[in-house]
Amino acid sequence: MLRFAIPSKGSGYEASLSLLESCGLRVVRANPRQYTAVLRGLSGVEVLLHRPADIVEKVAEGSIDLGITGYDLVAEQRSDDEDLLLVLDDLGFWRVELVIAVPQGWVDVHNWHDLADLAVELRARGRRLRIATKYPTTIRRFCQEQGIAYFELIDSQGATEAAPSLGYADIIADITETGTAIRDNKLKIVGGPILRSQAVLVGSRRTLRADQAKLALVRQLLELIEARRRGRLFYSLTANLPGSSVEAVGREVTARVELAGLQGPTIAPVWSKFAADSTTPHWYAVNVVVPQEELLPAVDHLRRIGAVSISTLQVQHVFHAQSEAFTRLCVALE
Repeated sequence: MLRFAIPSKGSGYEASLSLLESCGLRVVRANPRQYTAVLRGLSGVEVLLHRPADIVEKVAEGSIDLGITGYDLVAEQRSDDEDLLLVLDDLGFWRVELVIAVPQGWVDVHNWHDLADLAVELRARGRRLRIATKYPTTIRRFCQEQGIAYFELIDSQGATEAAPSLGYADIIADITETGTAIRDNKLKIVGGPILRSQAVLVGSRRTLRADQAKLALVRQLLELIEARRRGRLFYSLTANLPGSSVEAVGREVTARVELAGLQGPTIAPVWSKFAADSTTPHWYAVNVVVPQEELLPAVDHLRRIGAVSISTLQVQHVFHAQSEAFTRLCVALE
């Protein structure tokens, strides 16, 4: 069995289920209190539900083969671990930023250089700048890179935003999606994001390298996720066009190459439901697949060359000749 972990609760759990369901895969739990499930649509996979931080550790040690977690946790816990592979670096959800926030009353602190100066001033007074965070490794490295030499990291596993008002830290370093909680606690963000994070798929070099059957299941999963995420960016258009021949219609459609589909249009004669005579034009059905941003330009182009009854569908999957992510994974496993 391929041991595949997803977050056990919260927005990460719901988004993981949504992603898998959009790929035609369904997580089925016999009991909502159970922390194991099966993956309908891909046999041979056991789904395990864990805390995102635990997923990173268990994949790195090899007790789990594959898992969905946050990039911020990978960077914090095992960024230099050769047994932890970043298989897909963006699953399209869980987007957050790791930022530094200071009290709004600190009107003279606008950037990281100001923080470095402040740390020096506090050092002269006999103490260090206290930073509350859940990301000590990342923040320690960041402070050293920015020349913030005198600081103390305060471990915070609860509501980090409250640390300055409660008095056990001067500033915070925490993840945020909208910044609302930071503002609500009378804090302001200084500098830019230290790290941008999103949901990622990680794999165990140790277990995948040793088992070709598991690797085959990983390939199928990657194919589906890649094709689904790619497909969401495209629309399929079907329109009826009058013309003297397939060739003539094809030339008109491809006059705008950027709107003519991935490889070109598919064109077929339409069997008219009306009685035909010498004055009745020939009709052809044209199908093109275009990127989402080209949808309206493609519709307008088809209209200009006489198209009627244009219908659209969002593409479900776009498969390439091979999975790009699986190719990268095989190279990494070598």
